[in-house]
Amino acid sequence: MNLMWRAVFAVCGIVVGSTAINYYVLGNSGDYAAQNARIGAWRDAKVREACFGAMERPESDPANPKLPATPHRIGLMDHHRAIEVTAALHCYLVTQRGAVCERDNRAYIVDYVRRYFDKMEEMLATAKGYGEDEVRNVRELWNSRNNRAIAAALEDHIRNSRLIKSDFGWTVPTQLKASLTRTPAADMCANERPWVAVRS
Repeated sequence: MNLMWRAVFAVCGIVVGSTAINYYVLGNSGDYAAQNARIGAWRDAKVREACFGAMERPESDPANPKLPATPHRIGLMDHHRAIEVTAALHCYLVTQRGAVCERDNRAYIVDYVRRYFDKMEEMLATAKGYGEDEVRNVRELWNSRNNRAIAAALEDHIRNSRLIKSDFGWTVPTQLKASLTRTPAADMCANERPWVAVRS
């Protein structure tokens, strides 16, 4: 009996460990989202493929995040990741505007919105250790033209119920909580033509 309990604990440890690695390290939180009439399988999303062009050289787009001209402590890897998530989410929400109305795409986009805000919050948390000037530097970095377009697109998608609170499950980004708690309007996806990929 003792041997059986050890085996059960070992199996549970493996399951919990692999789940934690998949969720927290690899960032595959979409694997744990419940599929329903609105949320499909993020791995089947076509919007990612449609945005490969936007991801080829995102650092060359002047509308993506740029390092501040003033002295700062923003690392090159953090800057590169900010560019990467901004370029991707801009394509998913702005260039491919109607993609969010398709179930699998919505699952992928919701998961990517989480990643975008997680990176922003991580950089702001690091900046707080260096004082208000560094927090301003990070906020400036995340205030590029494409970041502002993402914010406007998210507001529009939420206002028109293309994205609603339940789409995010129990992990609603802090920055979207106020918008997502408003009474949702009728889902405008029903009035829109089926999504066709736009060349990025």
